[in-house]
Amino acid sequence: MELYLATDSGRLQQAMACTAQLAHMSYRIGSDGTLLASPLPDTLRGGLLMLSDEGGTYPDAPEGLCRQLVQECLRRRYAGVVLDAMPPEGFCRTLDELLARQERQLYLPEAAAGYAPHGTALLCTALASGSLEDRLAAAAEKWGPERLALDLQRMMLDYPLSAGGEAAALTPPRLHALAEGRATYFSRPLCARYFTYRTDSGSRFVLFDDVQTLRMKMDMAEKLGIRQGFFMLPEVEDLAQSLLGP
Repeated sequence: MELYLATDSGRLQQAMACTAQLAHMSYRIGSDGTLLASPLPDTLRGGLLMLSDEGGTYPDAPEGLCRQLVQECLRRRYAGVVLDAMPPEGFCRTLDELLARQERQLYLPEAAAGYAPHGTALLCTALASGSLEDRLAAAAEKWGPERLALDLQRMMLDYPLSAGGEAAALTPPRLHALAEGRATYFSRPLCARYFTYRTDSGSRFVLFDDVQTLRMKMDMAEKLGIRQGFFMLPEVEDLAQSLLGP
């Protein structure tokens, strides 16, 4: 599977030590609808441009922003653009068409895939219910496996077993501390591991991924013909060498 590692500019050297296949999380939409970028090395070339809309506003007329994105792809020799949020239909259609003319790829959430005939839909593999195998098979049947890529989000969630509570996201160090010395189990439908523990306020349930479960998810997708996937720093910083190394 062709794998990309998403990173911001602050972790660029760490990411480059793992792989040359990077998605650069250094771009966002400004409040005026223009493209803003964090500093990157002048010599940096290749990979993908990852665009955030946090704090920004999509312009009513998307052509200008879309042209800026395509120009940056050509300048940096990026192979395409990754959208990490739910963008407007007009923006997706315009960007998809402009990128396709330059033989570049657009990656976007599956919910927006219908807006981009040439685009690749991103499927999140971190499920808390249902069946991952069924989820992947249904998406492959709907879009075709060649139009799919995995968002290999690392599951690290801590749930209260009592009704009404919300899940808490864990960091890798906190996950390792909680799991130490505890028996862990494997959920085949979710393709993830889990364990339980008790606190003064009640019992809790931790659902998580490790190198083995993430590889199993990739293997499951490859059997369906899905050939691309994305990891993200710092989410997999303790696993990146094992996941992306030779």
